[in-house]
Order: sequence, then structure tokens, then C-alpha cells
Amino acid sequence: MEEFETNEEFIYSLIIDELDELISPEKRYLLQNWRRMSPENEVTYQEFVRIQQNIDLLYQKQAYTAEESWEELDKKLEGVQNHKLTVRRNRNLGTWLSVAASVMLILSIGYYFINNARYTVVRNEKGAKVKNVFLPDGTELALNGGAAIRYISSDFNTNRKLELVNGEVFVKVKHDRQYPFVIDLGEVHARDIGTSFNIVKEQQEISVTVEEGIVALEQPSTSQSVLLTMGVTGRYSASTKKLIAEQNQDINYKAWADKKFVFTETPLKEVTRQLSKAYHTPITVNGNELKKKKLTANLYYQTPDSALNVIAATLQCKLTSTKGGYILSEN
Repeated sequence: MEEFETNEEFIYSLIIDELDELISPEKRYLLQNWRRMSPENEVTYQEFVRIQQNIDLLYQKQAYTAEESWEELDKKLEGVQNHKLTVRRNRNLGTWLSVAASVMLILSIGYYFINNARYTVVRNEKGAKVKNVFLPDGTELALNGGAAIRYISSDFNTNRKLELVNGEVFVKVKHDRQYPFVIDLGEVHARDIGTSFNIVKEQQEISVTVEEGIVALEQPSTSQSVLLTMGVTGRYSASTKKLIAEQNQDINYKAWADKKFVFTETPLKEVTRQLSKAYHTPITVNGNELKKKKLTANLYYQTPDSALNVIAATLQCKLTSTKGGYILSEN
């Protein structure tokens, strides 16, 4: 353990791999132990996290040329060098942290600046409408609010690898037998075998639901994989490290993207929950009797007004539009 505590090069390499989501489960365990050893270690880790976030924001706001990127990097390096960096010591880590943190903080800025320059990053703001994206190979994506992806566009036609950073996307893959389409989800990958599918990545949970075709959900570190066919959902939990496949029970799993809802004797509370999520709009149900009612209907509307008007007419209730959303109430 003492050798691990003082091997700063190894520790920083673990942090970089963690932020790039390339770290193995074994090395993630080592890094987590190091972070728990002292508050100072966690502070150092969070400094790297802030650098990654700031550089991502920089590229989100403005596309830089190579020359502009180096100029921006020079400014950041000058700022770090002129800033008096306060580094806390502890008896376990000794004096290496005070030197290594300053050096590696500067180096990491350059590392992430250059590394992120290779990527095209696309984000959809939380609560925003669906954002449609076409990748260089013709693959179509729909990004739900809060979703973020990144990929290297320069050679995407021959290296079709997309990273889902977080959130929910629906994918219609342009089939190419020679160059398979792969979505990097961190600990697992989704490999397309000619299909369209929905993916959700939230915190430690991942789910892939296949609309048509076949998807291989793979865990490279253990060589585990499951084949998902039409109507099947694959799930992975970082806490259990297990892959499972099961029949999809959510008929409206991609209604957030196409706004096609099918309800069969569905409690109104569940109906409004799904609509609120899809339209990013609060919908309230007032009245005990109304809450008990169930809806059977097919709804295909791009705005919540139209869908809710149909519900109000079907269930014979009142619809009120407010600044904060919508209210369904008894007549």
C-alpha cells in the first residue's frame, strides 16, 4: 500500500482513465480506495473533474481552430502558473502531493485540451425538446433532454464509435457490414448488427431496448455479452456488474422521441407521468374520482395541448393551462 500511496504517476493515470471512462473495474477499485484515504486526495481528484468540465464547456460554446486552441491553452497555463495553488499535505502522502499536484494539474489541462479537441460533442439541455442529429455515416440520432454524446468525426465512416456520456438517445443505424457501429457506455458497449434501438444511461444503470434488428450488449472486461433482438431489453448495473436480457414491458419506451403513446386501461396518474416526462411539462390531476379513472387511447401528438384535449374529452374532465403546466380536474 505504501508504494501505491507514493506512486503519483500511477495515481494520476488512474484519474485520467476514470474521467475518460476507460478504467478497468480493478483499477477503479484502487482509485476509490485512494480517494477515501484522505480529504486531500478527494480534493485532488475533483480538481481534475473540474478541468474536464471546464474544457467541455469551452468546446460547447465555441469551436476553436488548432491555432486558437494553443493560444487558449497558453492563457490557461499562464493563469495556473501565476496562481498560488494551495496544496494540503498529510502524513500518509508525504511531500510528493505538493509538487505533483501542481505539475500534473498543469499537464492535465494540456492533456484534456488536446484530447477533447479530437471529439465532436453534442449536448441537449435538460428539459429541452428532442434534438435530432445525423452522424457522418448517415446514422440518425434523437437526443432526449439532458443527453450528451461525443465522437471523432474525422474518421467516423471507418471507425464508427460513439460515446453516450449520459442520458437517453434513440438510434437508427446506417448499416455497414464492414464497419460495425459501436456505442461506448463505459463498462459496457452496445454493438449494432443492423438495427434501431433506444439507450438510457443514468448514473449506474444502463438499458438498451431494440426496436428492430439485433444488438450485442458486451462487457469487455469480463467477455460477457447478451444478444438483444426485437422487443428485448438489455440491462446492466454497475453495482452488480451483471448483464441481463428480458422482454420489454414498456410499450411507450420511445414515445419521448416519436410522441406515439398507446394506453390500455392505464391509470390516469401513470398516463400523466409518461406525458410529463415526454413533453417536459408538469401535468397535475385534481380530484379523487378522476385519479381513479383509466384511459384507453392511442395518442400521436407533437404538443401536450392536443394530447391532453383528447384525454379531457375521453374522460369528460376539464383541462386548464397554466404558466407552470397543465391541470386535469373534474367538471
